[in-house]
Amino acid sequence: MRTIICDFYKAAIYVRESRDDKEENYETIETQRDLLIKYVKTNNLGEIKRIYIDDNVSGAGFERDGIEALKEDVLNKSINLLVIKDLSRLGRNNAKTLLFLDFLEENGVRVKTFDGRYDSLKDNETVGIETWYNERYIQDISRKIRASLRFKIERGEYVGKAPYGYEKSLSEKNKLIVKKDEAMVVRKIYSLYGEGYGYSYIADFLNKEGYLSPSRGLWNPATVRRIICSSVYAGDTVQGVSEKVSFKSKKTRRLPEDKWIITKNTHEPIIEREEYEKVQEIRRKKNKRLSSHKGKLHIFKGLLYCGGCGSLMYARKRKERPMGYICSSYSKHGKSSCTSHHICERDLAEIVLNDLIKFFRNKDVIKIISRENGGNNKKDALIDTIKKQIECKKKQQEIIYQDRLESKISEELFLRINKKIEKNILVLKKEVESIEKRNFEIKDINGFLESIKNNLCKIGITHKIAKLIIKKIVVFEKGEEYSEKLWNLNISDEEKRDIKENGAVIIEYAF
Repeated sequence: MRTIICDFYKAAIYVRESRDDKEENYETIETQRDLLIKYVKTNNLGEIKRIYIDDNVSGAGFERDGIEALKEDVLNKSINLLVIKDLSRLGRNNAKTLLFLDFLEENGVRVKTFDGRYDSLKDNETVGIETWYNERYIQDISRKIRASLRFKIERGEYVGKAPYGYEKSLSEKNKLIVKKDEAMVVRKIYSLYGEGYGYSYIADFLNKEGYLSPSRGLWNPATVRRIICSSVYAGDTVQGVSEKVSFKSKKTRRLPEDKWIITKNTHEPIIEREEYEKVQEIRRKKNKRLSSHKGKLHIFKGLLYCGGCGSLMYARKRKERPMGYICSSYSKHGKSSCTSHHICERDLAEIVLNDLIKFFRNKDVIKIISRENGGNNKKDALIDTIKKQIECKKKQQEIIYQDRLESKISEELFLRINKKIEKNILVLKKEVESIEKRNFEIKDINGFLESIKNNLCKIGITHKIAKLIIKKIVVFEKGEEYSEKLWNLNISDEEKRDIKENGAVIIEYAF
């Protein structure tokens, strides 16, 4: 090691200020700088070559712009004297501060503090005590800040940036209020997931519709999943999900769910509690191997139940065999949990289709449809719905235009999203024109019903149709006892005996 001793130095000044220091330091960064400039000149310490500034930066780490510039000049031999207000300005991490002081000394740089408590020419033996004290200070401050934040969080205050779908209230500190345009997107996400669509499909759908993600860019499956999983949308404050590894590090670690701080009903929900819980139940029950799809849903997904154990049944496609469904408990745990209860999708669709055709042949149904055929009322209601969608798209345009003006998104992204929105608006306007020309009054009910039957026969049963008309389907295997605890299907004793003797498929319709 070597230290330069001379009468005239190439001096440098380093100043740092941070929120952590406000209890201890009352001067501004400019005041600190001017104080040291005067100190160097008054004591004839040499010519000031450079001033390094780190404003509002913690002293716990050494990854700072000012420190990096200082290191570069030290290695280039541009300076040989560093003046600081006190050692805590250099850093509050004991080990890193001592290492940095060693680096300066090895490169022939003298370090001198304004407070007179340290000069590397004579105080090397006691410097460890000073730096240890500085570290203890920031550790104490860190502990106080954490305790204060935890108290606010437990009271239901939302500390930090508002999540997507909300914004911070201007009148009530740390209170979340609903952001209408984003809340609409959140509701759409929950609705699509409830219908059985996966994260990837929902992300693609939102991108095609021109909705901006929380990052003001494109949606991805991970972002959709975070929104689905967060009870903040049911009105809860969920915080304390992660924490810093230590006051010395910027790294964070995710905490287990039992460590999270959850305060119920702190703000207006976007998703009603019942719907939120229903979606979480769907998420929990999804088999990881079978949960995702690319926009195509199996016909009876979410509607089929095992008569033996009550579990949902999952779609299962095996080589050279038609699509079918099996008990999810059997799928996960084998025969120790339940039996297969396998049923072919094609056979089940044929049963439902035949039931529907019989339903449409019912004279009472024809009377109901005739009575409720509102013609113009339906036409006006449909046009109003589409016009609301057009207004919604125009609001999206205003939002992305404002984001472009404020440089939140690039010109390229703005043009791409705006083009999609314009295309959607044009399609909706054409649909309005088409509806206005269309005659909504159905004069031939029999012909109308016949066309529905023909479409069903051509297209078959889709997932959307199945969800509209079916409450649930229960599959019983031969030899299985009907359980009153599991099922309340309003069937006769004779039918229960038949279930045990032959097995059965019971379909409960929504009409």
